[in-house]
Amino acid sequence: MLDGTDLANALLTESSIDDAVRAYENLILPRSAQATQDCAKPLDNLIPPTDS
Repeated sequence: MLDGTDLANALLTESSIDDAVRAYENLILPRSAQATQDCAKPLDNLIPPTDS
């Protein structure tokens, strides 16, 4: 829901759709990268690395 709110806000505040998408991506990409890292941490405990 936060993503939808951020996109709506960008669409309302930016001067064009392209600018709104860029502003939205500047918010969502770092947040999604952090979420990916947070989700990967528990997997390291379940699937230990192998030495190849």
